[in-house]
Amino acid sequence: MGRQTNFYMAGSDEDEFMAFVRSERTVGVFCYMMPTAEIPLLERMPSRLEPFWGTVYLWNRQNSLKPIIEYVPEQNYYVVEPIASEVIEFSRSYIDDGLLVRGRIWAEMTGWNRGDPATIFRKSDAFRKWYAKLASWIKRRSVRNRVHDYLLPGAAAFAESNGKLVQAIFAKQE
Repeated sequence: MGRQTNFYMAGSDEDEFMAFVRSERTVGVFCYMMPTAEIPLLERMPSRLEPFWGTVYLWNRQNSLKPIIEYVPEQNYYVVEPIASEVIEFSRSYIDDGLLVRGRIWAEMTGWNRGDPATIFRKSDAFRKWYAKLASWIKRRSVRNRVHDYLLPGAAAFAESNGKLVQAIFAKQE
């Protein structure tokens, strides 16, 4: 069973969150798509001009084994296997055409081996605590709107100035 915390973050909120994440020097941040099976850790968050910029993975290298990486031959790139790996998916909140799109952190708390999917395992207590620590940071710094979304300070200011919040953008009308 996975756990998620949905939120709205402005750019300044994301900067503060990532500074908190990176305050543990053992945390690596990497993109969903990778050109090789080696995990290239990011020194900065990808810009919107970069492929797969909207989702990155957080990996506490001190407490978790190296994530399982799979090759996708149809696209000729590698991706993390988040069910079997102890990683946290960070889907970024962003502004699109004046709309602030919701983000989330998500992690699977149980996993299974692809070679034996009937065997389910519980992810480590250290991983579970780390996820709870990140979710708690978001919640403690947020206000909640009338539908109980978490809004970090920059996102709350955006909403107060009549900015529109949306859960997702699926398709644009022309």
